[in-house]
Amino acid sequence: MLVVPQGFTLSVAGVLAITIGHRGSPGLLAIWLFVTGASIGFCTITLVSGAHTEDSNRPVSIVGMALMNLLPILVVPAACSASWWVGNKSAAFLAAGFCATVLYVGGVGAFLVIVGSGHTRASPAEAPADSYPPADGSTGTGAK
Repeated sequence: MLVVPQGFTLSVAGVLAITIGHRGSPGLLAIWLFVTGASIGFCTITLVSGAHTEDSNRPVSIVGMALMNLLPILVVPAACSASWWVGNKSAAFLAAGFCATVLYVGGVGAFLVIVGSGHTRASPAEAPADSYPPADGSTGTGAK
């Protein structure tokens, strides 16, 4: 099964590789700041989108054309461009990690909204018999 988060790995690895190529060997602090920037990016997207207030009891499936994930092709140059001009090496790694995460997660969210805007979710009565989780609310194992 293909999953869109694999594009996140491509985006982050690409941004990190280009930033290292531009800035040189980062050292422990700069790598930690890259990861810190990426983590702050996730938190920012979570807070801005309100995702932390939503309840969900079913997994999100990405299917169809949404699997055609070319977003890293845009994210890598955009994130690198945003951090390219930062004068301080450690701050540049922080900015690169932040930009990679915000641009990728925000881009996937926007893409899924655009792709899904023409689709409506089936009611439990209309859901296919083999859907997961089962439309009757059970766990699919016979237990509720």
